[in-house]
This record gives sequence, structure tokens and C-alpha cells, in this order.
Amino acid sequence: MIALIPLVVIFIGLGIFFLYLTLTEYSPEPIEDCERIRNSKDEKLNELKTVTTFNIGYCSLDKSQDFFLEGGTQSKTLSRDEIYDNLINLTRQIENLQSDFYILQEVDTNGSRSKNINQVEHISSELIKYNMFFAYNYKAKWVPIPLFHPIGSAYSGLLTMSKKQFLSSKRHSLDGQESFPKSLFYLKRCMTVNEFQINRNKVLYLINIHLSAYDKEGQFRSKQINHIIRFITNLYDPKINYIIVGGDFNLLLDKNLLVDNMPSWVSSLPEYVYKSDFRVVFDNKTNTVRSQDRPYQKGQNFETVIDGFLVSPNITVSDIKTHDLGFKYTDHNPVTMSFRMK
Repeated sequence: MIALIPLVVIFIGLGIFFLYLTLTEYSPEPIEDCERIRNSKDEKLNELKTVTTFNIGYCSLDKSQDFFLEGGTQSKTLSRDEIYDNLINLTRQIENLQSDFYILQEVDTNGSRSKNINQVEHISSELIKYNMFFAYNYKAKWVPIPLFHPIGSAYSGLLTMSKKQFLSSKRHSLDGQESFPKSLFYLKRCMTVNEFQINRNKVLYLINIHLSAYDKEGQFRSKQINHIIRFITNLYDPKINYIIVGGDFNLLLDKNLLVDNMPSWVSSLPEYVYKSDFRVVFDNKTNTVRSQDRPYQKGQNFETVIDGFLVSPNITVSDIKTHDLGFKYTDHNPVTMSFRMK
């Protein structure tokens, strides 16, 4: 009987901890205001404008890393100094691109997985000429996998930056969410809808997205992209607005890159998206993401194109370019689109 006491104590402790996670689960409203970081500047932009999307991988997925959900072994192994070094270099890369707008994904504010470094605060303090709004899509007090080297806590989200002043910035929860109890540990997928006054009569909606990964057969991603297409189709009015959706789609944007025996985390963009009024824009010359089944070595990892844009018919795309950074500081490459609004 005495020998069972430690087991009873362990199970009671686990039960209390699980109850705590349940009671404190992050449960955002369907639509919320994004967090204002800065919104005081309003620079006049050229006719040709640029927007860059970049998943910075919480500054912890550099070329030395693999990831257990893709067949690797690691969940978090970088030191605080290594993560901070990645953050400094990624911020420098962002600054060097000199885009008018940025939509960034996987930017941490806290959490043991990124050594509690506030990446939003660092980027904001370095790139002072940009207005910024932030929205969480991940607030996990503890992610218990893998069992003997758990991810731990994670607080992360979508950061949108602009030389133009924001009219508004809203977080919209997306369809296709994990059910309980997985919802305690997984991201709460969303899009941020950012509005800018372009001229007296028209506004630009710049929508920042990061869709699900690792969901079986892309079932959640299909619901999320359907939600987005439905939303922008209802929103679009060529007389009063322009729309750009950009980010990490976690869906293969170039259907010509579809091959047999692709990794299980790769799903294709649904065919109906290509047939919609919105144009799918990507660079098919340079890959935007690499697999994390092993540390990065060119030619050894699977690479493909999942980062890019959807644009409304009244936007003319002049150029689309993926900047090949060799996945040195994160598992994605930034993608810059140059565009004009008709």
C-alpha cells in the first residue's frame, strides 16, 4: 500500500496540472483587435510598392536543427545565445529588404521553446520606422511532447509591419481548429486583417496568415483556406478596396511542383483557388521552405514553395522574388512581391 502512494501523488499532480491547462486554455473571440505596438508614422509610398512575407521560425529553426514532427529528433536544443544571434541576423535581413509592408509568422513573445526572448520587442526596437500590430495564434503554457524533451511553453503569433499608418488591425479566428484535448497544446489558427488608406476613396486589406501544419491529409488547412477565400470574396469590391493575402500557407502553391512520395506535411492548394478571381502569386525559381527531418544540407533536404500571396484582380504584380538565405537562420526564405494598385 505504501509503495502505491508515490504513484497516487503523481496521478493527482498530473490531474491537477491538466485541469489547470484546461481552465486557462487560450480561447480567443471570433474577432478581436490586434495588439498595437506602434502606429504613429505615415510615410508616402511610391506607386510601386513592396510586401514581404517571412516565417522566422521563432528564431529557433536554423540550419543546424531538425524537428521531431518531421522525422527528426529535436524539439528545442538551441542555447539562448544562439536564438538571440538568429534573431539579430533575421532582423538585419528584414531591414535590408526595405519593404513597405511586412507580414511575419512564428514571432515569439515568450516561452521556454525560445528561451523567453521577446522577439516582437526586439524587432520593434530595431525597426523604428515601421508601424506594427501583433496577434497571438499560440499560447501554450506547456506542450508535453516529446515526452523526454518537451517543447514546453510557447507564446507566438503574427506580426504585421507597415510604413503606412494602420486604419485597423483585427484578428479573425479561422475554421479548422483542433478539438479538445489537442486544442490545449496546438496553435489557434487565425488571420489578421490589416486595413490601410491608399487614397481618398480606396483602402488596402493586407491579410497575414499561417495555416496548419502536420494535420492529416490537410483536413484543417482545407477548411482554413476555404474560410479565407469565402471571406475575401465577400469583402472584395473593386470600387473601394484592394486585397492581398500573404504568409505561410503550408500548402503547395505551385501545382507543377507536385511529385510522388512528398513528405506527409505537404498538401496541395485546392484547385478551386486557382479558378477564383484571386491570383496565386509565388516564385517558382527558389524554394521557400525546407524539410526538418535532418539538419540542413543543400540537396539532402526536401524543399518546396509554400510561402506567397493571393491578390485581388485590381492589383498588378510587377515582380515576385524569394530571397535565398540558405535557411541559415530559419527554415523559411522571405518572399517579396512588388505591386501596383490599379
